[in-house]
Amino acid sequence: MMSGTPTLSLTVHGAQNLDSVEMIGKQDPYFRFSLNYNDAKSFQKTFVHKDGGKNPTWNQTFNVTLNGEPEIYIEIMDDETTVDAPIAFAAIPISQAVYASGGSLNGTFDVYTPKGKQTGQVTLTLAVHNVPGQNTGAINQASVHGTSHINEGHQKRIQSLKSKEAGADVATTGLAGIAAVGAGLLINKYMNDKEKEEKAKKEAEAAAQAERERFDAERKKFEQDREAFALQQQHQQQQFQQQQQQFQQQSSHGGSYQESHSSSSHKGYKEHKEYKDKKHYKKDKKHGGNRSGSDSDSDSGSDSDGSYKKKDKKKWNPTGSYSSGDKIKFDGRKYVCLQAHTSNPTWRPDSAHSLWKAL
Repeated sequence: MMSGTPTLSLTVHGAQNLDSVEMIGKQDPYFRFSLNYNDAKSFQKTFVHKDGGKNPTWNQTFNVTLNGEPEIYIEIMDDETTVDAPIAFAAIPISQAVYASGGSLNGTFDVYTPKGKQTGQVTLTLAVHNVPGQNTGAINQASVHGTSHINEGHQKRIQSLKSKEAGADVATTGLAGIAAVGAGLLINKYMNDKEKEEKAKKEAEAAAQAERERFDAERKKFEQDREAFALQQQHQQQQFQQQQQQFQQQSSHGGSYQESHSSSSHKGYKEHKEYKDKKHYKKDKKHGGNRSGSDSDSDSGSDSDGSYKKKDKKKWNPTGSYSSGDKIKFDGRKYVCLQAHTSNPTWRPDSAHSLWKAL
């Protein structure tokens, strides 16, 4: 079972064979991405590779929370003093990382110009965490050719950015005659842009660090909860074993008592029975009776002896004291005490045969 917040870790390695949008000199590319291209503020970006040209390198990692988004939208931009120019873009399905071995995909992806022409590739590593259905096998480090495509809505955004950049270029050309007058303003604008870029870079790095710390904290809490649960299970097991040992000790003590008294109890019961048989025989003879042994036994078992009638009404008391010959009722049956003793709950009449005999 997955636990924790679904996240995507994106490592941007670099790009190859890009178009050049600079008329003079090398372009200064940077990479940015978002899960929602309609939200301009949601884009995260790398630092600018100064003079990176057609083959920039970034090697920068980002972490973003997933909420069921199907794709990430990537853009490669040329850093300009006025309006940044789009170099290439693409939409990349996240599912290919979910189903990749170990939930991680290292690959190259085709990118496209604003007009929709395929030109160059970008090298990325996508790794998902806590995503339902993700592949949990070993991570495959080998690079593959990943899937990318053009999203029409995303392309319209890129074309709009291209138009703004072109308009800025026209305005710059028209102002060439007064370049000297506005040189100070342009320099100031350039410095402001650089400051904004550095600020954005620091904010992105801080956000990435905060996300890593949050992820580490959640993982640590999960480990602590798991250890606490294991300790609780161990404690409950120990309690159960102690209770079993106590029960076995009590049962052992009860059996020893019964064994030590079984011989004397049997002897006492035999003498008691012989005495009763003789007493009944004499009584029958005195009254001229000619009752058979079976009748005598039947009378004895049917409570004809007046000396026990009162005792027959007793119910067995688990902690009561009994004398030899006492009769009790237990679980719908009648029992006679074979020897004097003070009972305990384990010496039940139906199991303590050295102390009780069923009638």
